[in-house]
Amino acid sequence: MGVVSTNPARCQDCYRCVRTCPVKAIRVMGAQAEVVDELCIVCASCVRACPQQAKISRDDLPVVKVALADGRRMIASVAPSAPAYFEMASFAQMEQFLSGLGFTAAGETAFGAEMVGQAHDELVEQEVELRPMITSSCPVVVSMVEKYYPDILPHLAPIVSPMIAHGRYLRRRYGDDAFIVFIGPCIAKKGEIMERAVSGTVDAAITFTELEKWAQETGAAFPAVRMEEEPVQRVCARLFPIEGGLVGTGHMDTDILAGDIVIASGIEACRNVMEGIRSGALEARLVELMSCEGGCINGPALMDQGSVALARQRVIAYATRCQPQPLPTRNEWPQLERVYHDYSRPTPEFTEEQIQEVLHRVEKYSPEDVLNCGACGYDSCRQKAAAVLSGMAEATMCIPYMRTRAESLTNVVMDVTPNAVLILDNTLHVQDISLTAERMFNCHRSVVRGKPLRELIPIADDFLAVRDTGQPMLNKIVRLRDDLTVDQSIVPVGGENLMVTVLRDVTESEQQREEMERIRAETLHRTQEVINKQMRVAHEIAGLLGETTAETKTLLTRLARLMQES
Repeated sequence: MGVVSTNPARCQDCYRCVRTCPVKAIRVMGAQAEVVDELCIVCASCVRACPQQAKISRDDLPVVKVALADGRRMIASVAPSAPAYFEMASFAQMEQFLSGLGFTAAGETAFGAEMVGQAHDELVEQEVELRPMITSSCPVVVSMVEKYYPDILPHLAPIVSPMIAHGRYLRRRYGDDAFIVFIGPCIAKKGEIMERAVSGTVDAAITFTELEKWAQETGAAFPAVRMEEEPVQRVCARLFPIEGGLVGTGHMDTDILAGDIVIASGIEACRNVMEGIRSGALEARLVELMSCEGGCINGPALMDQGSVALARQRVIAYATRCQPQPLPTRNEWPQLERVYHDYSRPTPEFTEEQIQEVLHRVEKYSPEDVLNCGACGYDSCRQKAAAVLSGMAEATMCIPYMRTRAESLTNVVMDVTPNAVLILDNTLHVQDISLTAERMFNCHRSVVRGKPLRELIPIADDFLAVRDTGQPMLNKIVRLRDDLTVDQSIVPVGGENLMVTVLRDVTESEQQREEMERIRAETLHRTQEVINKQMRVAHEIAGLLGETTAETKTLLTRLARLMQES
């Protein structure tokens, strides 16, 4: 896994990461955006931009904690942009803070910056042919050159970054068994420590935010400011993270109007400078390039700190404080040289027929259909089509096309549904009706759109109840007219201030039901009449039988008595 990855559960198919990625290293497959490591320059633009925090960087804290638990000697190299994040007046505060977390020692990466700045100055003075020279301290810039501008690799200063320079210094001082941790504002440093040209120097790279998270877990607090040190002459190496920091550290001309030195920050500004070098039009001795606008003080781990100008002010103020120890002398410097590699990938080429075939998939047949709106993340429809052919994008990423398709599907459903459909707003005004509703109410949608519901349905009590309670009302039989009875369902659309009403014509079935009810009632009435009549006849018959039986009994009794007497 690379430095930046995607949390699929959070990715919401918004393409914002694609829009912000300067090198289009985001592949969209199955509506999920993933980072292609071979193309990524780890600028963290996607991490900054993702509104759902779906883009996450590799967390080195677990590795650091394991090393600490194993009893390794923990040595920290703290980036000079730390005062922009922590309230620092002296490095002693940071040393105390890190000691509480288990670090054996801590040093300022500014030591490495001092070495790197001077090395650049010396190289600029020596090198004449390959001008301008590109500073090599920003890992994003280095990665961009290696992957996208390999033809200008010779212009890249063959000097390690301050992190690697300081890491090599600490490694020499504390031994190979020491566990060296870089702490700074940069996510790209997590990738730099793994590069084959400099790997094995720094064991882990964590950001200021990750350090603070660790401190919160352990209950450690950053020491309060103690203004014990008197201001001294400003230490240029501590200004390394701001624009022009390397130039100043190397004691070169920091005049922004100087023509032989170019200072640029931000990906687009860096890209423009590289294009100028590629074309041979840029005339300068040195170009200092920083991928974050304003410099490292605007790194990904500092983006929630507010104003970049305020961060710059804090770093400058800190630079006037005493060093905890003198900078290393020249004979203490480690090796600063490094090599670069061409990691570029060939750009696939596609025929006009292939491009047109993709455009036709999203119903772009003429120049008027090609909007180049950029909603998909690509600058033009043709660029997006090429990305589709490269397997980096999906044709359905076209927002205008998907909207048109959705509207078309909605219209199809509205036109073919056998039930009447009405869409109302919360003021009970008609927004749309289906063709069946047009026939049911003998009207046309163009006429009733925007009109009050009462022009179609006089009694609106049910609609008011649904609007006020937010609860749907389902399958209620309502007689709208003498000749129209419907099965009525009203459903509120959450968050849209709309209600959808479905009316199913049940007039015929209701008439049949009423006729059956009438027949049943009449049948029951006739049945009751027959029962009553039968009961009456039975009573009459019973009465006659009773009289006859009594007379017979009397006669037989008399006859028996006579026979006894004779």
